[in-house]
Amino acid sequence: MSAQPVTKKLINSVESCVDDNLRGLVATYPKLRLHPKHRVITIRSDKDSERVAVISGGGSGHEPFAAGFVGSGMLDGAIAGGIFASPPTGHVLYAITHLHKYNSGGSIVILGNYTGDRLNFGKAIEKAKIAGIKVREVIVSEDVASSQNKTGGRGLCGEVFLFKLCGAMSAKGYDLDFIHKSAQDVCKHMATLGVCLKPCSLPGQPPLFEIKQDEMELGAGVHGEAGIAKVKTGTAREVTAVLLEKIITHLKLAAGDRVAVMLNNLGGTSVLEVNIICAEIKDYLKRKSIKPERIIAGHMKTSLEMHGLHICLLKLSKESGDLYLELLDADTDAPGWTGTRLSVGEEVEDLEDDDEDSSTRKASAGPSLSASQQHLFRGCLQVAGEALVKSETLLNKLDSGCGDGDCGTTIKQFSQAVLDYLKEGSVEYPSNVLWVLSEIAEKHMGGTSGGIYSLGLAAASQSFASAKSTDISVWLAAWESCMRAITKYGGAEPGDRTMLDTLHTACVAFKQNLNSDLKTLLRRTGEAAEAGAKATASMVARAGRASYVASGYMTEDDAGARAVAIWMQAIIDFLVNKI
Repeated sequence: MSAQPVTKKLINSVESCVDDNLRGLVATYPKLRLHPKHRVITIRSDKDSERVAVISGGGSGHEPFAAGFVGSGMLDGAIAGGIFASPPTGHVLYAITHLHKYNSGGSIVILGNYTGDRLNFGKAIEKAKIAGIKVREVIVSEDVASSQNKTGGRGLCGEVFLFKLCGAMSAKGYDLDFIHKSAQDVCKHMATLGVCLKPCSLPGQPPLFEIKQDEMELGAGVHGEAGIAKVKTGTAREVTAVLLEKIITHLKLAAGDRVAVMLNNLGGTSVLEVNIICAEIKDYLKRKSIKPERIIAGHMKTSLEMHGLHICLLKLSKESGDLYLELLDADTDAPGWTGTRLSVGEEVEDLEDDDEDSSTRKASAGPSLSASQQHLFRGCLQVAGEALVKSETLLNKLDSGCGDGDCGTTIKQFSQAVLDYLKEGSVEYPSNVLWVLSEIAEKHMGGTSGGIYSLGLAAASQSFASAKSTDISVWLAAWESCMRAITKYGGAEPGDRTMLDTLHTACVAFKQNLNSDLKTLLRRTGEAAEAGAKATASMVARAGRASYVASGYMTEDDAGARAVAIWMQAIIDFLVNKI
């Protein structure tokens, strides 16, 4: 097997990336203080708060953990190690000693259950005690996947729950013993499990391991390591169920229990995916009669650009649950914390939107078609829709170089909705049918393509509404009205490398052959449509999404132009065979 290439990253150098990251944090949040020689971030202080200092840290590459959670109501300081490496004892001791000057209530140090952290933080804590500093440690080990290890599970995103709870207790004036005892209780009632779909890579190195396209790593950690098992990927609902089932079993949760939820983005997971998983978490817990009092989601403890997530549940006991909710809701200005006042609220059922159906007109408009004409019209729409459904992959491929690769998918959605309409919908009045198609495009396509098709079809509908017959000149007028609307609102003209190039070229041929027999007219129109679509391959995009992309990415037909040629040729072939 050939060696994988080094992953591209926007850094200055491998050696400086940790320090550059910390400089960037304080550049963004200048009220934080960087102690560069020790890679420590603290709250700026000039007098003794008399509170307990809350301290944490660990390897870099997990941002915003831990420095991103320094702020009032959370951490007072954080120590950064190298990428995925524990900070040295001296740096940890520096942070404890410095913060002791401004927080005489003592220090609580939160660390993950990793050998390097236990050794380096532990030695620093013992040295601080010898120096007379009141300090307690909390070792977090809430990972379900590694819970059977001799030393216990790893510390994952649950550490961030501790940052928030301990930080809020300190802000409220609780003493060191109470905070320490509470933190230990939290650790007993918290569990985390995650999945990885795509690995990360250390700066200057290739991906740390490989995952097949149809697999994911169950139980992935935060140091780029693989999980405990490779399993088949599934839907968001299926993956959520797998994780929550194991977490609930681990915590021995039962119907009626309350929990706080953390959904941790491991770095490369889109917000779209995170939001979907959050909804699935809520639904799954509801089915189990477990109440999610809070769902906190976002980047908490990441693994560089790993595509994956962790779900952490914190059981809210009868004795302490209300206090913990109060602490989670307490104010903080730590930049990494995503919980806000919007996170708090009673659960209410979502109301249905008002159903205002504008897809059909209140009265028939324009001329009608005979029974035989309706048969042809329905057949044209049927074959056009079927052809576009079959062309999804081709159109997505054409769109991938200069768009977002979904042209075929959005047109397929439109086409399937049209095919559903044709099962029972009337095609007697062309104006009404075109109006319905316009509304379907708006509802089922969305985006730019949906807007263009909707505008064009609506304009064609209006043209038919004022017509007196259904002869060929009326269809031509509707066609031209469609193109004028697209130009007016879409800003495109023939030659700009859009769907309009196919429509325009075919329309010119149609007009030039109006005096020919019908089959000749249709064939030459089809040939022109094909030529118009092919011509876009060598055009410079001046409108639409493709105009934002370098021309080197555009070497094939425009996807929108090719789509028009596909449905137009399907209609022409159908009519030629029927007449």
